[in-house]
Amino acid sequence: MLLIDTNILARCSQGRAMIRLHALHARGVNLATTDRNVDELERKLVEVFGWSEKDARSEVDRVLDAVEVVPARDYEHGRRAADQRLRQGGKSDWPALAAALTLDAAIWSDDVDFFGVGVPVWSTANVRFVEAEAA
Repeated sequence: MLLIDTNILARCSQGRAMIRLHALHARGVNLATTDRNVDELERKLVEVFGWSEKDARSEVDRVLDAVEVVPARDYEHGRRAADQRLRQGGKSDWPALAAALTLDAAIWSDDVDFFGVGVPVWSTANVRFVEAEAA
């Protein structure tokens, strides 16, 4: 399973990573994100990119078409372990790390806060290797 961080979901919305996401899904890679990342994406589309709330919700639904959303009840028990592994500046990313630890998943992110936290982390530049392994 590959857990997708908000920065990648935002790039999917902008069209820059959506092709890669669909290629991974077509090759059988299980893609997921947390409910918190979904909320963060919607907020970012409204507050940073100026989308209306209605348009942002439609865009989130489009981006998540091939992505499973992991609810907090499935990962919140891993918060302490995630907090201990994240540097101070990355503490807000605990849900993605807790979900990755719980689901034994890798993380797809271009956020350096995840590097060295004990789970595989794939940047967009290197996710093609995950794609190749799934073939």
